[in-house]
Amino acid sequence: MQKKHCDLILNEKGSLWLGNCESALDEEFLKVKGIKTVITVAAGLQLKLNGLVHHIIEIFDSDTANISQHFQTANEWIERGFKIGGVLVHCMAGISRSAAIVISYLIEKKKMNYNQALSFVKSKRPQINPNKGFSNQLQAFFVKVQQPPLARNGRGNNFQQNQEYYDCNYYAPIHRKGSAGILQQNMNFYKSITKSISQSKNKNK
Repeated sequence: MQKKHCDLILNEKGSLWLGNCESALDEEFLKVKGIKTVITVAAGLQLKLNGLVHHIIEIFDSDTANISQHFQTANEWIERGFKIGGVLVHCMAGISRSAAIVISYLIEKKKMNYNQALSFVKSKRPQINPNKGFSNQLQAFFVKVQQPPLARNGRGNNFQQNQEYYDCNYYAPIHRKGSAGILQQNMNFYKSITKSISQSKNKNK
């Protein structure tokens, strides 16, 4: 029977669970549900989970906390976790921090927008409520993942290419001009020497 401390969000290529701290400590529950990976999204929790893959995101449930820096890393942890079993994402209460991570997974991997992902998770675990700061970051994350890869990476690559071009060629025109000037000086010097030698030969005749 499903425990109230934890709720099943997805059960496709792998089962994704969202819960509170108690769910991570319920060894029997984890074993029965085949959960092999646990992602803890909380600061200060000293959990020892034997026989499990355990990832920790140290973060407080604060409007000013930067949880978005962890979205893509956590999503990759979830994907890798599916290859060996179920995945549990939890915080203290299973309401804000862990919910934000699960929503970010739905946004990136299931192509949902923020409202769709929020509603979907709420339908599975009604008490979720990411704080305002997390909600804003999730909406910004949706905009980010919607950008085509070339738009995201092309600018940086073009800038890098241009930067390398200018780094390599910035002084080149000066060098070319300088070389031309030196060449002209050498030619003038050569002409003057040739003229002097010619005049000297004429005098000796």
